[in-house]
Amino acid sequence: NNVNEEIISNSDENLQTNDFDTENEEFSDNQNLAFESTDQNQPINNFDNQNMMSGVNSFNPPYNNYLPPIKPKKNIGIIFVGFLFLAFIVVLALFVMKKSNILYYFKNGVNPYNEDPPTPTTKRPYQTIIITDNQYEGVKINSVSDAHELISKDSTSQKSKCPSAIKKVEEEIINNYGITAVNLCEMDVEFAKEISNVLKKIYNEFPSIRGYLTNLTLNNVSDLNGYIAAFMPSFPFANYNSYYPWVIKTQVLLNTTYFLNKERLSLSIKSAVDVGHFPKNATISSPVAHEFGHYLSFLALMKHHYLKSVLIIDSNNIDIFNSAGLDFNQGTFSLEMIKEAYNNYIRDTGNSIQFDAWRETISKYAVAKNNNGKYIYDETIAESFHDLYLNGNNAADASKYIYQVLKSKVGA
Repeated sequence: NNVNEEIISNSDENLQTNDFDTENEEFSDNQNLAFESTDQNQPINNFDNQNMMSGVNSFNPPYNNYLPPIKPKKNIGIIFVGFLFLAFIVVLALFVMKKSNILYYFKNGVNPYNEDPPTPTTKRPYQTIIITDNQYEGVKINSVSDAHELISKDSTSQKSKCPSAIKKVEEEIINNYGITAVNLCEMDVEFAKEISNVLKKIYNEFPSIRGYLTNLTLNNVSDLNGYIAAFMPSFPFANYNSYYPWVIKTQVLLNTTYFLNKERLSLSIKSAVDVGHFPKNATISSPVAHEFGHYLSFLALMKHHYLKSVLIIDSNNIDIFNSAGLDFNQGTFSLEMIKEAYNNYIRDTGNSIQFDAWRETISKYAVAKNNNGKYIYDETIAESFHDLYLNGNNAADASKYIYQVLKSKVGA
């Protein structure tokens, strides 16, 4: 019968993750930086585009197989060759980006912008003085505390010109939620407190997620890029002369052109809600909850692969790291969670609604596709979390069922 036919398996040949557009529902294809190395004495600039992290398509934001540019940071160190794992983004424009000669590909005939935007050295409208992509070589890391200390030092060394009121909010977030580094320097204090309240609600519900997110920060982004916020599970931060161990940052990035311009952000969110692209009642701070939906999904994936942490990667955990990365990049485990929730819903209700139609009851954004017509399944999870955060018992049934599966996988 129809009900039985709608109980679906956990196999899918069209798994992929990608960018999405909050206004036009179009998606771009992506490529990625990647590496393959299991030997402790193997340099990490050994790239292979066949295996993940050894090289799968569709990182988000996307990076082609090029080494990152060298950007020395005064008195601390220089960048090391590395990779970017994956990021999920709330975006308002499409792009494909290549580090070192950034290329942005846009619809509607917009010309590519082929230069890195200037690194700010002083406070300017809708920009932060904080540099989020510093990378260090020649740093000896002997422990987890060493890794956290280096990430924290990179953050605090940039705060000398930040208002004391903002630094107080940052310290409260660090202390209350176990986030290693928080940089909201130019943000309106009351808005920063609102974001802190978003975190309070999430961490009260999921206390076990403390200690994995290393950075919550404003980020300068070209206006052409247009994303609102991004979750980046893995950013290569430090290494010892291009060998293990590697220190990895896990970050939530807030685009300064929105989070330092509340009027623009408010108009963008309202527009997305009005057309059903975001869940009802979305606010200027709730995109942070969406990104934390990705964060929770990533933690569930880590637990599924018995990956205890991505903070320090060495020869002992690189294989698991690669396996988890392949899974997250393809969306395999995300789809498994959604299908489990869907099957639970069909079992409980006897409803014969189609799988994709069921997901779309959350929001249009929950059924995001890339240019190849492949679904980005982790967006369904992030939007269900966003919906539950905003609407509680009034959230879509699909959101409630997905949330329950996610919560069971994270182990709140």
